[in-house]
Parts: sequence; structure tokens; C-alpha cells
Amino acid sequence: MKRIIFVLLAIALLMSMVAGCASNAKKEVGPALMTISGKIGEKNSGDKFVVDQAYFDANSVEIKMDDPWMGDGIAYKGVLVRNLAKDLKLPGDAAILKVIATDGKGIDLSMADIEKWDIMLAHWAAGKELDNETGGPVKIVFPADARGTYADDQWMWWLTTAEVK
Repeated sequence: MKRIIFVLLAIALLMSMVAGCASNAKKEVGPALMTISGKIGEKNSGDKFVVDQAYFDANSVEIKMDDPWMGDGIAYKGVLVRNLAKDLKLPGDAAILKVIATDGKGIDLSMADIEKWDIMLAHWAAGKELDNETGGPVKIVFPADARGTYADDQWMWWLTTAEVK
């Protein structure tokens, strides 16, 4: 009887150890839609944070915005930059997020603006995933109240990287 109790306790202990290890394991990262580097506290691929399809699927919100290039009232779906910044666990001295497109063009977003407005890294528009012709897979979109700070030509398409400074 003592042997059976000992074996059952050993099995229970082993199972709890295995369960604990599994919950601490990092999720596998899929192909990058965007890669973020610089002053980031949370990394999921070497010294970078990869924003993949699974991240967009789990963290996206939908907001209607007037797009200066594609028309008014478009339902964009994507990740709010303020939420991404929280997930990146940025240090207190992080001041700028520079987003960069495939052509090398980039814009700086201040952390204050990121907190103030619903600036979005969009991956869907009007229920469809953004493709190359519509600026995808990721583009940045701004709400109307940010237009005084971010001009229409700053609605950047084909974003691939970002750097926190």
C-alpha cells in the first residue's frame, strides 16, 4: 500500500512539473508580417519582436476610419500601436517608434501620440486582408483627430519593420 501511494505521489509530482514547463514555453513565432527592434523589453525572436499572423489574429480591433486614398468610412482591422507598445514592454526612456516601409521611407510616432490616439497597424480593410495592391500586409492608419499631426502622405503602406528609440 505504501508503495502505491509513493508511486501515485511521484506521478502527480512529475505531471505538475511537466505542466509547469509547458506553460512557460514560448509560443512558436510564424512568418513575420513586421519585425520590431530597438529599445524593447519583450522579444520573441532573437533580439527582435516578430508580429506574425497569430499576433494580429489575437490582438486586432476594428475601427472605421476615413482613408485619404481609399475613401471614407473604411472598417480597418488591426493592432492599435498603443497595445503593441504595452506588449513590447518598453522602457521608460523609449520616446519614438519609427515605422519603416519596404521602400525605406519611415515616419516617427511619438509615444505621447501613440497613447493619445487610436493609431493602427492595419492588416484588414473592409473585411479583406490587405494585399500588395492595397498596401499590405501591414499599413499604418490614423484617426481623424490625429490628422493635424500626421498628414495624409504619412498613411504608409507596405510596412515591414519598426524601431523603438
